[in-house]
Amino acid sequence: MPLVFVEDDTVIRDTVVEYLREHGYEVVKAATAEDAMRLLVVVSAPQLVVTNIDLGAGRSGIEFADWLHERWPELNVIFASGRLDRLKGRGLKPRETLLAKPFRLRKLIELVRSFVPPSATASGS
Repeated sequence: MPLVFVEDDTVIRDTVVEYLREHGYEVVKAATAEDAMRLLVVVSAPQLVVTNIDLGAGRSGIEFADWLHERWPELNVIFASGRLDRLKGRGLKPRETLLAKPFRLRKLIELVRSFVPPSATASGS
C-alpha cells in the first residue's frame, strides 16, 4: 500500500506528492479526511499517513488520525501543519509525529524515510 498524503491546499498537496514520487514513493493524495477515508475503507493499511491538521470543512486531521488508529493501531501518522494550537489539550499520541509548517521538502523526505524506505511503497520494486 502506498503512502497517503492529505492536504486541503492544492498547491501544497501537488508539490509534496510530486516530490515524494520523485524520491521513489507511491502516493495516494486526498484533499479531505473524508476523501482519504473513502479510499482507505476498501484497502489494506497504508504504509504511512501524512496529514494536515486543519483540513477546512469536515473532519480535522486529528479526528482523521484517531479514526486511523482505531483501524490500524500500529500505523504511523505525521501531522504536517501550521496549526499546532489544535493539538493543545490532546498532544501527540504514540505513533504520531509533528512536522511544523512551513517545512522544507528535504526535512519531510528525511522524516518519511525514517518510517518507510522508498522501495517499500514503489510498485514493481
